[in-house]
Amino acid sequence: MDQNFELHPQKTALLIIDMQNSYCHKAGSIGRAGYNVEAMNATIPMVKQLLTSCRSAGILDIWTIQNHYPDDLTRKTHRLTPHTHRWSAGPPALKGTWDAEVVDELKAFTGKPAELVTKHRFSAFYDTRLDTLLRMKGIDTLLVCGVATTHCVETTIRDAYQRDYDVLVAKEAVGGLTKESHDASLRLVNETFGAVISVEQMLNLINGHSQKLSMETVKK
Repeated sequence: MDQNFELHPQKTALLIIDMQNSYCHKAGSIGRAGYNVEAMNATIPMVKQLLTSCRSAGILDIWTIQNHYPDDLTRKTHRLTPHTHRWSAGPPALKGTWDAEVVDELKAFTGKPAELVTKHRFSAFYDTRLDTLLRMKGIDTLLVCGVATTHCVETTIRDAYQRDYDVLVAKEAVGGLTKESHDASLRLVNETFGAVISVEQMLNLINGHSQKLSMETVKK
């Protein structure tokens, strides 16, 4: 189905998910575990473009920063091996390490007026201040970019939809571990939880132009 849509800048936020060395840099823990991080690294210039345009349009940018702890006792309560111990390089984005830092290309943007939200699980909403911050700011629409598509991005989108936010995802500004899982995740989002659009379309929306969104309908 197609729908014409326009943004209300004061009710919109750009949500930038986990643009950290662990996920986006080939020397990060995900790369060291043997995964190809090229798709996640390729999101950096796209995220930067969206970020600079949003700031020019007066749209708030909110960053999630994933922090894991080496002594996280909750991992010991699992009988099944948790995902953080299934990677050969160990838990990613350990607090206080280079791995957890925002990539150099974007680090300068994390000062004011950026809002930083620390999280410890996939979802940006789980045990964080994000929902309260959004409600305080009167935000009802989220523009989503970042990594990884099938992990923190999709989980956050699901939780945003559960809380009745409208969600738009810039497809070239999110990246995952494999193209197959990335594509499947975006297809599900576009069917159920929001709209997946191009960076060009999102920039047009940010710049005040109405756009025709093509969302998939679930077929029997």
